[in-house]
Amino acid sequence: MPISSSKDQFNANAAKYAASDVHRAGPSLPVLLALAAPASHDCALDVATGTGHTALAVARYVKKGVGLDIASKMLEQARGLAIEQGILNCEFVEGSAEAIPFASGQFSLVTARHAPHHFHRADLFLSEVRRVMTNNGRFVMADQITPSTEILDWVNAWERTRDPSHFYQRTVEQWKLETARAGLKWIEHRIVPYRLEFAWWVKQAGCSGDTIGALAEHAAKASAFVRESFGLEFDESGRVLSFLEPMVVVRLE
Repeated sequence: MPISSSKDQFNANAAKYAASDVHRAGPSLPVLLALAAPASHDCALDVATGTGHTALAVARYVKKGVGLDIASKMLEQARGLAIEQGILNCEFVEGSAEAIPFASGQFSLVTARHAPHHFHRADLFLSEVRRVMTNNGRFVMADQITPSTEILDWVNAWERTRDPSHFYQRTVEQWKLETARAGLKWIEHRIVPYRLEFAWWVKQAGCSGDTIGALAEHAAKASAFVRESFGLEFDESGRVLSFLEPMVVVRLE
C-alpha cells in the first residue's frame, strides 16, 4: 500500500487509537519497558509512534524522547496526550520508519510497538534503526506475529481485509532472519498473548459493513488448524467473537 494510503487510514482513525486501551496500556507495553530498561541518560526514539502511547511511556524514564510517525493527525493526538499527561521531554516528528529523518548514532534506545507489520521494507526499517542507534544502544520491538508458517496466507489475508495498510505479519523465525541480516543481535524475547474482541477490532479500523461481512466469511471458512492456531472463537450461531493475536517483544542490540 502506498504511504499516502497508509496515512489516510491512520489519520481517519487517529482519535480511536488515542483512546484505545490496547494501544495505550496493552500487555506488551510493560514487557517492552522491562526489556528496554529506559534510564535517565537515554535519548529515546519511538518509530511509528502513532498517537504516542509508547513514546510517552518511555519518556517518563529518559532524558529526552522523540516519537516518529507518517500520519500528521496521529501526531496531533500524541501532542495532545503529552499535554494532558504533563510530559515535557517528548517531541513528535513526522517521518517514515524506512527513512528515519535523524543523523546516525543519535539514540541510545529505539522502540517500535504494534507497527512493523505495516512496513513494506522491513530491511530498510531495521537498517535505519541500526543507523540511528548509538554503538551501545538497544532496540526493543513489539509486534503481532503469525504462530506458524502454515497459516501465514490466512492471517495476512485476514489482517489486510480489515486494514489495507497491513503489509505482512511474520513468524518469530522470520523476524530472527530479518534482524540478523540487518546486523542486529537477538538478545531476549517474550511472547505476549492478546485476546481481541472481533467487534472492537473492526470498529477500531473503521470497517464498513461489507468488510465486516468479508471477515466473518473468512473466519467461517477457516480450517480446524487455523481456528486452533489463531484461537478463533464463535458464538452458537457461528458468528466470530474473538481471536488470539500473539505479540513478540524482543530486545536487540
